Amino acid sequence: MSRLRRLWVTGVALLALVGCAASTTGRQSQGEAPALELPQQSLLTSSMRQQPVSGWTTTVDQLGLPPGTVVRPVGNIGDRGVFLGITDEGWWLLGLDVTNGQRTFGPTRLGPAGDATDFNCLVNGPPMVLCVRQGPELSVPSTAWVIDTSSGELTFDGPTDLRVTGPQDQPRLEQIGDYAIAGVTGKGMYGVGPRGELTWFVPGDGMLSAQFATWDRDTRLSTFAVQGGGGVADVVFSVVDGKVVKPSVPQEVQLGQAIVYPKGIGYEYTRTGDFAERVAFFDNTGKKLSEPEPGGTLETRSVDLPMVGSKSNDRVFALDGRKLLELPASGAPPNARLIGPRFFVATDADHRVWQQFDLLTGETGKTCEGDSLGFYYIASDGEVAVALGDGTPAQGIDLATCGTLWSLPGSAPNEAKEVWKVHTTLVQRTNDRLFSLVSPK
Repeated sequence: MSRLRRLWVTGVALLALVGCAASTTGRQSQGEAPALELPQQSLLTSSMRQQPVSGWTTTVDQLGLPPGTVVRPVGNIGDRGVFLGITDEGWWLLGLDVTNGQRTFGPTRLGPAGDATDFNCLVNGPPMVLCVRQGPELSVPSTAWVIDTSSGELTFDGPTDLRVTGPQDQPRLEQIGDYAIAGVTGKGMYGVGPRGELTWFVPGDGMLSAQFATWDRDTRLSTFAVQGGGGVADVVFSVVDGKVVKPSVPQEVQLGQAIVYPKGIGYEYTRTGDFAERVAFFDNTGKKLSEPEPGGTLETRSVDLPMVGSKSNDRVFALDGRKLLELPASGAPPNARLIGPRFFVATDADHRVWQQFDLLTGETGKTCEGDSLGFYYIASDGEVAVALGDGTPAQGIDLATCGTLWSLPGSAPNEAKEVWKVHTTLVQRTNDRLFSLVSPK
């Protein structure tokens, strides 16, 4: 459902404590509301309270790769990190157990670089990984490689219609959770099979909804995606098998925009003859869970927990309908992030001022300013955020105080440093060396 207008009032966020969130795991006394169950998150297993030091270490040479190979992660299957080795001559795929640095498969040679203009690798139904090389001529098929990461076996090497980028009328690859899908604008979404072929098909506009353009986060993603339906209602479908979720609603209800959350779906809707916008939440089978009152619209930049916006306020809900926070209406569409039990909301135009709330205690925390919780965010252990910084590949930000705890040294001349999160481990590359970053204790 297209939003016709939004009226916002800038203000300092106020917390409305809801009597539901005393504990996520403790037993409930008879008659009490069940404890708030926060979405599962992939947080770092090593504390980032102190500046981390190198744990396991490996090199390009030890991994069996040519000198000068640049190694970067393309995904993970649990603790099995999948890495791509990149040279001017071509690509290699390999696996590392990120808990100990041991190689789990590969390196498997994919092929020469040739005249490739685009290249990408995606997990496509664990343990399989799909890599696609696209050349400059769009009339020529791309090349696909499919690797079984449990054995390192190259199970397919051949042509594919898939594109990494390109015209809207050709299938463009997208990664949703642990699956690759392909969208054709104006037509719909396809599944991708074990030979890089198109499989199931879901009609629609072939474009993922705005929620999939948000920054990386720790919450484990749903196996459902959303595309426009070519009319008013969005289409929610499984990226595993293409099954469409059809919410159970009365005939007079017109569904609109949808957002998928870790364990359910939110839909905006109106009723025949009444254009007031409302919101309802459903489980992943389409069964209705709750309907917040009064109405409003779904905020597309809050995908860990539902946020419903209106002219007077923004409210954060659990899928069962419990209101967790109530905030004044903001001057810009809010951006939100969940880290552990802390919920961060940025309502300024640049999304650099993050007010935090503890969902378990109802307390308002410090306001963190800067890009560390936005575009620069890398990972967190639940208490400390790790983010890219000016002149440093990573720095630690205390979430309780918003202060900087440490900063890694920046790159020296002729030195390249990168830091990534791979599952629940922090990994750094410095030139031809890969190593984990762990607590010094």
